[in-house]
Amino acid sequence: MSGTLLIAPAWLGLSGLWTLDVKGKRKPVDAEDIGLSEDLADRLEAWMDAFDAIYEEDNEARSRFPDAVEQLAWEAAGIALAEAIRAELGAGWTVTTDLNGWRETTQP
Repeated sequence: MSGTLLIAPAWLGLSGLWTLDVKGKRKPVDAEDIGLSEDLADRLEAWMDAFDAIYEEDNEARSRFPDAVEQLAWEAAGIALAEAIRAELGAGWTVTTDLNGWRETTQP
């Protein structure tokens, strides 16, 4: 299997993984769909759990990390996760990230 994989958080219930078609359209996938190891799947789930923890259901626009340090640490973990996924999937995959796109949907 090969393709283009995007790592981008999405609220509640999504894995944060997306395959992209030739037109750039996103399709959500799970770690097992692309053959990630259990270790990486667990790391991805923990990373997404940290993201889901900031979600404010009553007012999505207020969903934010408590401070810049926590957000930077979460982003760094996402970059490290992307590198690990890229290494595990191999040369047939292009792995990219969008760790800030969620903020566009939560503008006050």
